[in-house]
Amino acid sequence: MGVPSIELEILRTTLAACPEELGAVLANTAPTAQISQDREYAVAIADPAGAVVATDNPLQLASMARTISRVAGYFEFDVGDGDVVLTNDPYAGGTQLTDITLVTPLMADDRLVAFVAVRVRVGDVGGQVGGNLNPDATELLAEGHPYPPVKIRRGGKPVRDMRYAFLLNGRRMTETRRTLDAATATLELGLRRLRELIGRHGAETVRAALGYALDYSEQLTSKAIQGWTRGTYEGTRVLDLGEPVTVRLTATVADGHVVLDFSGSGDQLPLFVNSSAGTTASRAVGAVFALLTGEIPATSGVLRAVRVLTRPGSVVHPIAPAPVGWGGAHCGNEVTEVVAATLRQAGAGPAPALTVPQPLVLSRPAADRSDQLDLGRWGIGGAGAVAGRDGWGPPQLATRGQLHSVEHWESEHDMRIERMEFVVDSAGAGRWRGASAVEAALQLAPDRRYTLWTGTIGDSVAGQQGGGAGEPGAIAFHTIEGWQPAPLTATETAIDADRVLLRLAGGGGFGDPAERDREAVIDDLADGLISEQAAHEVYGLTAADLGGRDD
Repeated sequence: MGVPSIELEILRTTLAACPEELGAVLANTAPTAQISQDREYAVAIADPAGAVVATDNPLQLASMARTISRVAGYFEFDVGDGDVVLTNDPYAGGTQLTDITLVTPLMADDRLVAFVAVRVRVGDVGGQVGGNLNPDATELLAEGHPYPPVKIRRGGKPVRDMRYAFLLNGRRMTETRRTLDAATATLELGLRRLRELIGRHGAETVRAALGYALDYSEQLTSKAIQGWTRGTYEGTRVLDLGEPVTVRLTATVADGHVVLDFSGSGDQLPLFVNSSAGTTASRAVGAVFALLTGEIPATSGVLRAVRVLTRPGSVVHPIAPAPVGWGGAHCGNEVTEVVAATLRQAGAGPAPALTVPQPLVLSRPAADRSDQLDLGRWGIGGAGAVAGRDGWGPPQLATRGQLHSVEHWESEHDMRIERMEFVVDSAGAGRWRGASAVEAALQLAPDRRYTLWTGTIGDSVAGQQGGGAGEPGAIAFHTIEGWQPAPLTATETAIDADRVLLRLAGGGGFGDPAERDREAVIDDLADGLISEQAAHEVYGLTAADLGGRDD
């Protein structure tokens, strides 16, 4: 007799809630702002083959599935209660070297039932530059130490040599140890929750629920895709770094499934903008999630309906020894945008630009290579508008982090936030207006070194259906000669400046600006989001329109 459908559905929703609880616990116990505020982590439950049945982070779905599957295969005949496997291999499902994935098995009666996995961002894993984002990297080892799947716990006992070797190969040993401890505790809580389910329902019923969760997501995804127009569509995005870096997509929509083929993309480069295969798959599937209608649980069932193909040796599937450190931003953003733009041709969406051009701005004291600060976190780009709704906040797939606390930052770092404000006229005009960019100015401590990559900062975010583009971003340093644009690239370089200005692009507008509601334009003017000049010249506001305005 099969498991009743109602019981399977109850278990599916319970499994889906589990990673959310685990993620909240991890964020509250981890020692770094990258995890607690930026939410640079993912928690997943997977079946014995590594297929993800629940995760708190859909943007990491494909990469987590590939990593857990790699671990499952690697230790197929050597898995037991109390084991914890660590890996950060970007060539086998991972993203970048500082994203560490821990995987532990759930056993019942000596049989594997599931895996629990946690991915966390750590501050350093060696390499030539603290923090492991190295614009000068021409190979992976210049970014840090890769780790294939290795056990740091076996049978519940620490494998001390492996754990110590991992901690030793980084500049922030104490912080990394505390992060690993928080991640390990999260795994243990996950196992406890799953054992409670087995205690109430039985192992076989839980196994059935894992399969049910995958089938459920696949069916919903296929049903949504069936509303798209069948056919083959092509798209290209080019990252201009002096020589073109090409991300090319052929998308085929048929029978409730879509194949995203990136095989035509350019060859990998000795640059840190290569997007690992795991990153590419996750960014592509993330774009599909943004286009799908309805609530679809993020499981590997989605990956049955959305296949991502890449060519090894390409910029979207680099192989050793290619570096990948900045690939999550670029070419990752290009992957996301080319998928969204190409599938719009098939009737998917609509969706605005899902990302924003992302610069790298790191800073450390001259005397301490380990204390690397990400100043770029204060750059906040604007979301694009869609039909019926203005853009607001950051783009949908730009970040899932919280707005940073100025007070918390200033209490920890000798850098005051001088100002943080919306930029007038930075939003793309339209019947529905894009979100305004936020500009932050930070006072800089003396005698620091800077690592920079600003290759895309001058790019704007396009509007749709006649809407205007958002204003491009800017990075500048205030020196004795006044405000100077940031260098295109720098690696641990001294810059004699007392302030830095960070601004990412504003969101693109949607529709003809002349059709924007007059009251909305007046409100934007009153809120300081647009200038009087833009109100008149772009939106056609007249003196009569302003007659009743409350100043």
